[in-house]
Amino acid sequence: METAEKEIIELIKSVEHPEIANTLEDLGMLGDIKFDEETKQTSITLVLPMMNIPIDIRNMILNSIADKIRDRTSKLNVSLAEMTEEQRTNFFSLSQKNWKL
Repeated sequence: METAEKEIIELIKSVEHPEIANTLEDLGMLGDIKFDEETKQTSITLVLPMMNIPIDIRNMILNSIADKIRDRTSKLNVSLAEMTEEQRTNFFSLSQKNWKL
């Protein structure tokens, strides 16, 4: 894995959820993260607890990711996926413990 890709992955993993005091990684919200050195494009899979989360929350998460890597990537491609039941249980457990609002 290239150094630039490692840096981008670490930056994305450090993004915190806007309403929960945990990183997206801790919450199980990050799937594949890929960086193409030649095109400088980053592709991620954002794993949601359910596909119908409020669009404002989804956009806040995506904007936070984009802001973290803005200087290191030319384009961010995002795919969405839904959590498994086990992932969702872990997500809701952490969200109840660490809710910010």
